[in-house]
Amino acid sequence: MAQTNIPSTGLWGSIAALLNTMFSELFGSTGLADYGDTQYTSVSPFQLTDGVIANLPNNALNTYDEQKPTDVTTFYDGSTITGRNGDGLLITFDFKATPRAAGTTEVEVYLDITGGTGTPANLAKLYPRLITFNKGVGVEKPINFTFSAYTRDTWELNGAVVKVVANGACDVYDIRYVITRTHKAR
Repeated sequence: MAQTNIPSTGLWGSIAALLNTMFSELFGSTGLADYGDTQYTSVSPFQLTDGVIANLPNNALNTYDEQKPTDVTTFYDGSTITGRNGDGLLITFDFKATPRAAGTTEVEVYLDITGGTGTPANLAKLYPRLITFNKGVGVEKPINFTFSAYTRDTWELNGAVVKVVANGACDVYDIRYVITRTHKAR
């Protein structure tokens, strides 16, 4: 197949420049970053107690973010998942949990975008995920789930804090968030 050279001047040059701009905008609007915690491990886990809601810790010291969108400084600032009103996100949570007490049968993970106020209630528990322990005390359970979300003005203002609560004593460690922007707000 013969190669066609498009002139860099005139009408064809203008069309080529416009197409290049469109491609740059399109490919710069999506991307991902991976934020891994280095503090909590199986040797030194984060400990949950019965019914106490906690922020799922992630110090993000093991970060891969070379593929994030060109206009995103960070998706996760060490305490909140950031967002811009109208963006679409795909968020993966990956961690391990080990129940420490016989009555510990579940752990729940969700996002809170209320800025710590907990109100309104419908924003204090977004995208909840309930994980059950079916193998017993002391048995590690790998937890990995992904959901699609969209950000609005409250998320942009407060960020999204990842919350976790168990119905008994439980260790959590090897925490990782992978965040991908699937849609750029207009």
